Amino acid sequence: MRTLIRGGWVIGYQAGEHRLIREGEVVFENDRLLYIGPHFESTVDATIDASSKLVAPGFVNAHAVGNIDVQTMMLDLPGSPLSKPEAYLRDGPSIAFSDEALPTSAEFAVAGLLKGGSTTFATVTTMATNRWQGPVAEAETLAEVTGRLGGRAYISHNYRSGTVYRNEHGVSRYAWDEAEGQAGLAHALAFAERYHNAFDGRVQAMLFPYMADACSPELLRATRRAADKHGLRIHVHAAQYLAEFHEVLAREGCTPIQYLDQAGLVAPDVILTHVLYTTAHPLSGFPAGDDRDLRLIRERGAHIAHCPIVFTRTADALLSFSRYRQFGINLALGTDTFPPDMLEEMRAAAWVSKIVDRDRTSGTAREIYDAATLGGARALGRDDLGRLAPGAKADLIIVELNRFDLGPLDDPVQTLVQCASRRDVETVIVDGKTIVEHGQVRGVDEADLLARARAAYRQLKERIVARYWPGKSEAEIFPTTVNGWDG
Repeated sequence: MRTLIRGGWVIGYQAGEHRLIREGEVVFENDRLLYIGPHFESTVDATIDASSKLVAPGFVNAHAVGNIDVQTMMLDLPGSPLSKPEAYLRDGPSIAFSDEALPTSAEFAVAGLLKGGSTTFATVTTMATNRWQGPVAEAETLAEVTGRLGGRAYISHNYRSGTVYRNEHGVSRYAWDEAEGQAGLAHALAFAERYHNAFDGRVQAMLFPYMADACSPELLRATRRAADKHGLRIHVHAAQYLAEFHEVLAREGCTPIQYLDQAGLVAPDVILTHVLYTTAHPLSGFPAGDDRDLRLIRERGAHIAHCPIVFTRTADALLSFSRYRQFGINLALGTDTFPPDMLEEMRAAAWVSKIVDRDRTSGTAREIYDAATLGGARALGRDDLGRLAPGAKADLIIVELNRFDLGPLDDPVQTLVQCASRRDVETVIVDGKTIVEHGQVRGVDEADLLARARAAYRQLKERIVARYWPGKSEAEIFPTTVNGWDG
């Protein structure tokens, strides 16, 4: 079937870059784009009128939360209530969403990502309460829900050989179990065998050794060998906290980036997530101007998934988006928290880059928009995503710009980055199929899903308090912003 979209504005791809077409047209046939330009001359089977709207490539979200986000439990609190007590490593079952809640958790995450215009997303499920690996059913459920709702995803079973806990003095320590890490890798490969290229290729598998500091050299090298053998890409949290940076430096005699490189995990098929702390950071203890880590990433051709909002919430920042980009590193954007709003992430990335550089020309809308589309596609090794070009996948979004809240409009990309939100995403098309229409995900009863998601969240919170803080009330551990009413 051949469909034409008549836009008010179209962001096409020409000569290696995004180009703006006023009153442009986009035509796709089945799952591929056929034409992008000012006027299509041939016949079509259907027409979508987007004459007051922006037609653009779907966002390629390089690091997205794939379940109900538990990080929101910790906003504004002085420490992390989710720090695992030492006894939790030995006693009782691991805390996770219940088997009944897993489908709700996955559906809530995927529906939110699609509503926000993320047509492709590389997902991560929380390990905050897990020990050495996530529940085996978690990634499988996420894959099934993604397939059913029509999204395009890169999904992983998370694993590690170390986990951080809080000892009796409240000090963070690492507990190690190499057998658990290797078992997690085996589960990740079993997941990949079943789901890699599933659902007409829309679901892909990745390997995710969860954190550089919590994976042994043996587990990282085993991951590299498995990725090479099975043709899988790798995703890993790296250099995200100052304590992690100095932990690896003290334990291994090198930085987290250098540690990963020794195992072959700084490479073109690897997404390094966050990478805030390198030899170039003022708090690293290395001399000013030491760019060894950044040079290593650039020379090896690895990619960075930048997720600004989750770190602004903990008073941290990349130093800086524009600096890394000018260094020649490919940056992608991700939504590593709730809400999964790539438009909000773009705005945060732009503003934080300007602030840390003290330069209004840092973090331009063009740089940020490219990261949310082309940068994510490069990070996944895809030249058929993140762009509207003949032959590319028919993954696109239609954004309503004719709204009072968006103000006067003369530059739709600037408006998108600086003013819009996921509520302005009206239509989402993946593989040529409309999966979000009038802002609603097809086949999802949002009121029912929200009720189920809130119940699952409350259940998990109660389980965390009971296991981590026996004898304490939920109100003591997670106090509300405003005190409760007396009487």
